Amino acid sequence: MIKNVLLKLAFDGRDFKGYQYQIDQRSVEEELRKAIKEVTGEDNRIIACGRTDAGVHARSFYINFLTACDVNPKGFAYHIQPHLPDDILALSSKEVGLDFHARFSCKSKTYKYIINQEKNPHPIYRSYMENITYRLDYDKLDEGLEILKGDHDFRLFMKEDKNIDINTNRRIDDCYFKRGETRLELYFKAESFLHNQVRIMTGSLIELARGKLSLDDFKAYFDPATKKRANPALSPVGLYLWEVEY
Repeated sequence: MIKNVLLKLAFDGRDFKGYQYQIDQRSVEEELRKAIKEVTGEDNRIIACGRTDAGVHARSFYINFLTACDVNPKGFAYHIQPHLPDDILALSSKEVGLDFHARFSCKSKTYKYIINQEKNPHPIYRSYMENITYRLDYDKLDEGLEILKGDHDFRLFMKEDKNIDINTNRRIDDCYFKRGETRLELYFKAESFLHNQVRIMTGSLIELARGKLSLDDFKAYFDPATKKRANPALSPVGLYLWEVEY
């Protein structure tokens, strides 16, 4: 009997070239494919909730796959963990309907970007937070986040690729920031995002908050007449796929 298994994962993206399989490069997808085959004995087609770039982490990441093996879907996370590397953790698993699709059944994804603001940061943070020590105007940061909310054409907030012709309209359902003593966290929730969109939005927000970008210039990124692209993407080390909702 064919079953559709949904597997929830977390991973440390530091040593991966991203989620998607790449020849001669270490990927999350390839590690999962090998581990799943050890349990099912099958060459299972894996469907992921999305893709992450090199260095990006995931606190919550989902995949699904069809299998005819006799392993109980609820116990699949337990059975697969011994076959996974230390930087991937199987959190839970369950059976879902045969029409479930980890990507297209997704209602929303929340990304979190972490910025360390210490002048002399501990070296262990280098792979898990972006270090920024500029003085920031948090009122301006809040204004920028409010502008991002809702439906917009985010073509200037994505990695430029002239070979790709896609719909660049997206809706940001929510975005906000939290402050700690030495840490700034930005959250972005949407059904889907463009390539590098979160990192570029974050980079532009930081430029706005440090006074290097005016509010009018920030708003102009949504004007169809604007040609100049938004600020370069921040490093992937501070980015986490934080939550996925179905």
